[in-house]
Amino acid sequence: MALKLLPASSPEREGNAVELLKGGAQLFPAALNAIEQAQQEVRIETYIFADDAAGEAFFNAMCDAVERGVKVQLVLDGFGGHEGVRTWVPSLLERGVQVRVFRPENFMFTLNPRRLRRMHRKIIAVDNSVAFVGGINLIDDMNHDGERDELLKATERAEQKRVPSWAASGGMRANAMAVNKELLDQTLGPRYDFAVQLQGPVVQDVWHNMEWLWLQIGPGGRVTDTFSSSWWKERVEKFQRALIRQRAAPTPKKLGKVKVQLAVRDNFRLRRRIERAYVQALGKAQRNVILSNAYFLPGRTLHKAILTARKRGVRVQLLLQGRVEYRFQHYATQSLYSSLLNAGVEIYEYLPSFLHAKVAVVDAQWATVGSANLDPLSSLFAREANVIVYNREFAVQLRDELVNAIENDSRQIQPHEHAERSVKERVYSWVCYKLMLLAVFLGGFGSRY
Repeated sequence: MALKLLPASSPEREGNAVELLKGGAQLFPAALNAIEQAQQEVRIETYIFADDAAGEAFFNAMCDAVERGVKVQLVLDGFGGHEGVRTWVPSLLERGVQVRVFRPENFMFTLNPRRLRRMHRKIIAVDNSVAFVGGINLIDDMNHDGERDELLKATERAEQKRVPSWAASGGMRANAMAVNKELLDQTLGPRYDFAVQLQGPVVQDVWHNMEWLWLQIGPGGRVTDTFSSSWWKERVEKFQRALIRQRAAPTPKKLGKVKVQLAVRDNFRLRRRIERAYVQALGKAQRNVILSNAYFLPGRTLHKAILTARKRGVRVQLLLQGRVEYRFQHYATQSLYSSLLNAGVEIYEYLPSFLHAKVAVVDAQWATVGSANLDPLSSLFAREANVIVYNREFAVQLRDELVNAIENDSRQIQPHEHAERSVKERVYSWVCYKLMLLAVFLGGFGSRY
């Protein structure tokens, strides 16, 4: 019975309208307008729900929708969304918004492997007619409080001379402490990220997938991964009815000419769906590939696919994080630079602000935008959602955005510079990478990395 309830991969859908949205500056007005026009139901999933102007705008929009008689459901991750849980959730519940917190963090220092299984998706859907999918959280693009705290800590460590000091570009230099201080005084630019607005048949896949996740979250934010929970058994009938409604629903009206596919990662039968989409696209690449990822630590299969594409003569460009947001991931990623650079992969680090994008373009024909990073947390544990777009016009638009960032806002990592790093720097990167592998191994996924 349980296996019959598991959703299969969403098919490729023809006849969609797709719009690329860059940053919250483009996403938020479009999404808020859709919520304002909602007639029946609004569904939102987000990892972060910040206590800032953007968070307040969505709080007000959800409350206003409920007052108009619209049903509103919010799924918020218990770890990434702790600020929203504290700031917005009590008032939302009082106003009639239905909220489920995915695995709340009641004990911050509890050692439990399930804590890594987060809800990292960022989706907004309205009336089963329009959806927004991508990597953008409900946080102002200019809200860098968390990142500035990291820079402050780095500067304090440098001044105390307890550990080596690190430059924001990723290299250990004699003037690293001065660079950190300069960054604290800089006005950082907006967070670099993307989402897509969808209309057409693919929205139905998004809508029903959000319903599937909603039903998985039980009392107290518990999440079933086995279907053995007693509370889940009580919801089987609800989900069966949802499946019947889905199958009986009329074929959605085509509103465009773009072929789109929803790709999600869960802890059931779709554990490797997004990773396989990348591997398949790389395997078919003939000319050029651009990957942009905030946290880039691909598993061995994807890493091999990148190197194999280079052997076929495909130009591969990586646009990665240039600022140190999370030290562990940042320096672990740099341990992969040597093998990639030796294979001829071009690596660029984005500098004006914090890169948060999770996108890719292959041969200006295939593109993906979503929430999934190419790292162990996204590939092995988290719930993620990407949209795959099979359309030249869209792919060219995204490619042009990435090329512009590469040419104007990034520094290229030169092979000789990387080879000349100090011993301390190499050891630090190696240790971070090995600790990441150890964590993956202890999580039971050693064969994947």
